[in-house]
Amino acid sequence: MKRIFTTLAILLATIATVQAQESDDRTIAFGQNKQNQITLEEDKINLKIAGKELSLSSNDEAIKVLKYGDSSYGSISSLGVIELGLNTLAMADYSIYSPEEATMMQFGNRKSVYVAMNFFTENFRLNKSGSLSLDMGVGVAWENYVFAGDYSMRYQGGIMRPIELNAKIEKSKLMARYLHMPVLLNWTYKEKFFVAAGVNLDVSIGSRLAQKEPKVVYKREVVTLNPIQVAGTLRLGTEDFYGFINCSFMEMFKTNTGPKGYRLSAGLGVHF
Repeated sequence: MKRIFTTLAILLATIATVQAQESDDRTIAFGQNKQNQITLEEDKINLKIAGKELSLSSNDEAIKVLKYGDSSYGSISSLGVIELGLNTLAMADYSIYSPEEATMMQFGNRKSVYVAMNFFTENFRLNKSGSLSLDMGVGVAWENYVFAGDYSMRYQGGIMRPIELNAKIEKSKLMARYLHMPVLLNWTYKEKFFVAAGVNLDVSIGSRLAQKEPKVVYKREVVTLNPIQVAGTLRLGTEDFYGFINCSFMEMFKTNTGPKGYRLSAGLGVHF
């Protein structure tokens, strides 16, 4: 809680600094009747919020931890710019389908590619040496689930049902795209390698069915994916690259609208 409050205080102080530079008044008042105040001094910030007062100095340890929470101070980020791997539907259960339909619904895992890009990452030190840190990121994850045969699926009668394609095609697939937000607790050993574990919050931002040859994308097809996914993630690596494995805690499809199963992906991530 103290770290969260301190982070907010730094944000408020940054805003206040910008405003204060535009005038001679070093006190910013806000809120009802302007009872909340931020006063800036040369190396100190004084906060008065909801009747409580707090002074923060640039020399405070809590400020240093937040300010210098990057890989140059003892920790290696567990979040690279890009991650590549394979994904599958783990613990798949096709019991709501007939045996013939269940065979048609299966994916070919060797061709099912996972790609994630982290556009923003942050690394917060949790101890003085920086060996323990909290890693957070925001990006996009793309998941391609390639059907094992010349099949696809369609939404019919409240459920995703398999269909057989009329012609020989190459790589019929289900494509899913997620807003990807990982949060991990990271332990770095002597700035040589790290082990990190945490969760991924993934929010669906698009899905479609397609085939590679002849190229067809079914943009208007309904795919009953769960809109919000929470997954566990484990990472191990160095400052150059790392291995990762992600496993969802929630089923990929909405209940009773598709096969039961959990998103599972594994691969390598790269730092630049």
